[in-house]
Amino acid sequence: MNEQTIQLTQSEKIGLGTKEIAKRIRNTLKEKYPNCKFSVRCEYYSGGSSISISLMKSDFKVIKEFKDIPKEALDDFEQRRNSSKEIIQREQNKKYHQLNRYTLRGDFNPLNWCNGVFLTEEGHNLFKDVVEISDQYNYDNSDSQIDYFDVNFYLHLGIGKWNKEFEEVNKCIDEFDLESKGWSKVEVI
Repeated sequence: MNEQTIQLTQSEKIGLGTKEIAKRIRNTLKEKYPNCKFSVRCEYYSGGSSISISLMKSDFKVIKEFKDIPKEALDDFEQRRNSSKEIIQREQNKKYHQLNRYTLRGDFNPLNWCNGVFLTEEGHNLFKDVVEISDQYNYDNSDSQIDYFDVNFYLHLGIGKWNKEFEEVNKCIDEFDLESKGWSKVEVI
C-alpha cells in the first residue's frame, strides 16, 4: 500500500471543508483497513466543526482481555482512578469507548490506558494511524492560556457508538484450533 503523507497548507486545509475532509479520511481508512468498518461523521456548530471517527467492526482484537492487562498497570489504574479490579474488568468488557487522541500519539506501552480502556498493540497502532491521517487535514493555532481556540476541526475517536456496539469479527479457525478444542474438521461437498 502506498504510505504517503499529504502536505497541505493551512489555507488549503480550510478550503476543503469538514465534509470533504471526512470523506477523504473515510476513503483512506477503507483503503488502508479493508477488514475494518469505520463510521466517519462530521458535525457543525457555532464554535466550528468536528469529525467523529468510530471503529465499528474489526477482524482483530482491539480491546485487551482483562487477563492480559499487566498487574502493574492494574495497580496503577486502581490507585489513580480510585477503582477496583471489578470496575476495570467491567469497563474492558464494554463495546463502546471514547478514546483520547493525545494518548494515541505515542508508541504503544502495555502499561498505559486510553481514556480508561486498555488497548491491544494492534488496536493502539490502528488508532494512532487514524489520528495521523486526520491530523494531515487539521491545524491547531490554539492558545489555552488566553482561552483562544483555533482548529480546522475537533476530532472525536471511539470504539463503537453509544447506540451501536463495536463488533469483533472472528477470523477463520484453522485446523489446529479445531483439534485443540476437541472438534473435528467437517468436509463440505
